Amino acid sequence: MAWFDAFAKDYDTWYQTKLGNFVDRVEKELIESLASPKQGEKVLDIGSGTGTYSLWLARKGLNVTAIDQSVEMMKVAKEKAEAEKLSIDWNLGDAHHLPFLGSSFDLVISVTAIEFMDQPQLVLREAMRVLKPNGRLVVGLLTKESPWGELYRQKAIEDPNNLFAKAHFYTEKELEDLLPYPLTIKKGLYLPPVLEFNEKEAWQQEKEKQELQAEQAGFFAVRWDKEEK
Repeated sequence: MAWFDAFAKDYDTWYQTKLGNFVDRVEKELIESLASPKQGEKVLDIGSGTGTYSLWLARKGLNVTAIDQSVEMMKVAKEKAEAEKLSIDWNLGDAHHLPFLGSSFDLVISVTAIEFMDQPQLVLREAMRVLKPNGRLVVGLLTKESPWGELYRQKAIEDPNNLFAKAHFYTEKELEDLLPYPLTIKKGLYLPPVLEFNEKEAWQQEKEKQELQAEQAGFFAVRWDKEEK
């Protein structure tokens, strides 16, 4: 059984909370700013989970292919897509060995999934393989040196069966080791994991700190481009 199967049923409840909704909006904005998704493009979502980003991209008019190892997470994702009548090519499989031909996609994304991969460098090399020349690879990662990273690590220490027990959280320096190509980084999610907050003030502070690319960000959005040979 895939690690995420046990968490599939309740996974989306996070997004229904005030904090979860805020975090989701911040992360999607950062991913979109780097990915620049365009209607009609072919996109691959690696580690698609319950379909959060697959559905989001399908709504924007992209041709979405998704891959994940978790049967239960994909079951939830398919139900959501069917409810919205969104057409997505769902694939159950291992991201370390993508079952797609080279140069197949205009855009490849992977959000909060690489942290759980056994060999993240291999997954990203596979992502570059299936990317078309001049295509974009955009990854969203949870960070180590932030209040969010501290919270997740503490949860894992307290409960070895916690969702984040098998996660590796990233420092900015580690990003350069993921792929041997130039990269672009955007930092965000400066609101700490608190239940009570003023949303308007939180957004203002978020934008100010993103502009400065301040330390203690809870989320990294990273882009690599595949050069045309």
